Amino acid sequence: METSVTFPGLPAIVPAARRFVRGILAGAPRADDMELITAELVSNAIRHSPAGEDGGEFTLTVRTAGGWARIEVSDTGTGEWHPPHDDELDAEYGRGLAIIDALADKFGHDVTASGQTVWAEVG
Repeated sequence: METSVTFPGLPAIVPAARRFVRGILAGAPRADDMELITAELVSNAIRHSPAGEDGGEFTLTVRTAGGWARIEVSDTGTGEWHPPHDDELDAEYGRGLAIIDALADKFGHDVTASGQTVWAEVG
């Protein structure tokens, strides 16, 4: 199954993105992990891409299949990518990718013709 929604790039939208994922993954194994991953992916899109600029937006996609789930956040960012570092988990700020890396079985970043997609999978 695949479900997508486009949200405005406002910090206040993070709880709505979490609820969207929670509704789709209700009762699924590791749904709590995926909800936290969603919050981090969405926050990063808002903070570090044009999604967070005036009138910006991002698309949140949830894909599921038998014991597997994938969260994708797509925006019109440049595709610049900074992989997480182990020391980020103890930092006050900038821990998002390290948290995602710790919770997800796989995660990555794809550059597309229209921007970028950051994704995480469990299962």
